[in-house]
Amino acid sequence: MTRPTTSSPPPTQRVTSLDVSRAAGVSQSAVSRAFTPGASISPETRRRVLETAERLGYQPNAIARSLVTQRSGIVALIVGELHNPFYPQALSLFAKALEARGKRALLLTHDARRDVQETLDAARSYQIEAAIVFPTRLNARPPSLGDVQEGGIPVLLFNRHLPGHQLLSVACDNYSGGRLAAQVLLDAGARRLAFIGGDPDTSTHQDRLRGFTDRLAQAGVRPVATPARAFQYDWGVQATLHLDAAGERPDGFFGANDIVTIGVLDALRTLGRRVPDEVSVIGFDNIDESARLAYRLTTIGQPLEAMVEDALRALDDPQPGNGPRLHAPELIWRDTVAGNRS
Repeated sequence: MTRPTTSSPPPTQRVTSLDVSRAAGVSQSAVSRAFTPGASISPETRRRVLETAERLGYQPNAIARSLVTQRSGIVALIVGELHNPFYPQALSLFAKALEARGKRALLLTHDARRDVQETLDAARSYQIEAAIVFPTRLNARPPSLGDVQEGGIPVLLFNRHLPGHQLLSVACDNYSGGRLAAQVLLDAGARRLAFIGGDPDTSTHQDRLRGFTDRLAQAGVRPVATPARAFQYDWGVQATLHLDAAGERPDGFFGANDIVTIGVLDALRTLGRRVPDEVSVIGFDNIDESARLAYRLTTIGQPLEAMVEDALRALDDPQPGNGPRLHAPELIWRDTVAGNRS
């Protein structure tokens, strides 16, 4: 056994596993095993290594260790719309859930005008174990980092899906959420209904719109307008003001997400229309801002915590199915829809 030493590296020099092994009187491989969960090492040796590492200020190099273990513990989170509060909330939950599993999140932003595959390929260079993709357009080629059965890296779409492709995907049941929004507005007595859509080339927009219009059709109602452009606050304001200028005065609005719908509410205030006495409004997502006193927005909530946990479980056993793993939405009653809440 190597004899312990009391010498330490110069204060400006990075402490290495060799420094720890010399100071603790163990081999470098013992230092590596001490920092590897489940590795074969005696409790006494682990304790001595960890105490020495703490004293010297040593931190293992995760990337270097991944080259040996072939497991980095890093999961890439690829996002594009950080201006939408839904995504920072989801990212925070993913980061906490990954940390609880002894893993780390690697955040990469993606320009929606480019192919997400480019960002995925860049993520591979960080020795990632898996990738979770948020921005996926319906006309995009299926993102992939190889066949998982042949050593590829699993890729999961979060709150998106690509119809016709067998991809790993976890999402809210956006179609059912759209139907629920229509039912709530119909029950409130609204008959001149408008859907203020988001990005028309996304599955979330298409599914919510389809659920909404299908339920209205069953009630013999046609929406007065379904404009779509972006999942953004300014678009919600602009679309609402444009409808009013065109002489359309819907008595019910369904926004494709909460940030669009908050824009609708602010535009209605500017127009002097009273919510919910004169017009009912409902959103989708249940972001934190929707509960603020200035809005108290009735909305369709996504079970975000359950979706995050399910996404990580799916990555533990990545078996793509015939469609997304869907989670039921929940109606969140607040103050922007008229009528009985029972």
